[in-house]
Amino acid sequence: MIGKILKSGSFASKVDYVTREKHDHKIFTPDTWRILGSNGIMGEKRNQIIASFELQAMKNPRISNPAGHITLSFAADDRRKLSDERMLRIAESYIKSMGLDKTQWIVVRHYETDKPHCHIVFNMVGDNGRRMESGRNRYRNKRVCEALTKRLRLALPKNETPAFDKLHGIERAKAEIRIAATEALKVSHDWNTFARELAKKNIRLIPKYRRGTTEMQGVSFQIGDYKLKGSDIGEAFKYRNLERYFSQSNRQTAPKRARATYSNSPQSGTSSISDDAIRTVKSTAASAIDMAANIGEGVGQFLGGLIQPGNGIDPDAEREAWELPHPRKKQKRKSQRM
Repeated sequence: MIGKILKSGSFASKVDYVTREKHDHKIFTPDTWRILGSNGIMGEKRNQIIASFELQAMKNPRISNPAGHITLSFAADDRRKLSDERMLRIAESYIKSMGLDKTQWIVVRHYETDKPHCHIVFNMVGDNGRRMESGRNRYRNKRVCEALTKRLRLALPKNETPAFDKLHGIERAKAEIRIAATEALKVSHDWNTFARELAKKNIRLIPKYRRGTTEMQGVSFQIGDYKLKGSDIGEAFKYRNLERYFSQSNRQTAPKRARATYSNSPQSGTSSISDDAIRTVKSTAASAIDMAANIGEGVGQFLGGLIQPGNGIDPDAEREAWELPHPRKKQKRKSQRM
């Protein structure tokens, strides 16, 4: 048995998922799911379940994400010995071991896959109005599952990918996006290329921006009527992981910037300067003239005539001064000897 703690959401979204309210009703008929048991819930209709959860959540409005959701998955080999009654008893043992027996919960079993599994939707606000601290404790979840698996002599589910043709609705949409996004990443080094590759598979990449800014902070994928966050597709497709991947790809593929090099050979007549040097030349005419005097006429050619010598500067004289020994340096040495 394996327990998986799912991300937070509203009670309505959780109940709609486990009762197949937002799924294709032609495929997910009422006989594909069943409520096995509940605690503290008034009725079994959708609106009654949601209202019961929300009413208790009002006892502690400081808890921003009161809806809890855990799946219990079993091996296909245990399918025959997992009747609804036994699965409910196992779920109740799990709930008690996790310390969730003092709050509301429902257990819903799904039958549409070969692997038996059930969903537990619970309230993070306890019956006493306090927060259920163990509701999202992954370490405790692992220990409880291992203990129950050993005590009940259950098999561990194999990590097998379900057959694509057996997937429907949102699960099929997730699989299609995951496959397409994985292929797109192989040939993408930035967000634009990634979006174009996905568009070829009729998948739309939707960025999420921080409110009031153009700063990107999340990403979603849309195929048909299904819109899913990157975290729904997989850990690799979260915004921060994709951003890190593209940043690393750009650093590996970007050409290295050449360092500033100056040719001291009078025969070359050209020089290579850095971007910082160019900005310096543009900022002040004085520094530009000094640079032209030091590294030759090639600077003026490189800048495309941006710097024009003043009336006191003779280009021919500057060229001759370059070809002759530097008198200023000689005078400086002579003054030092004296």
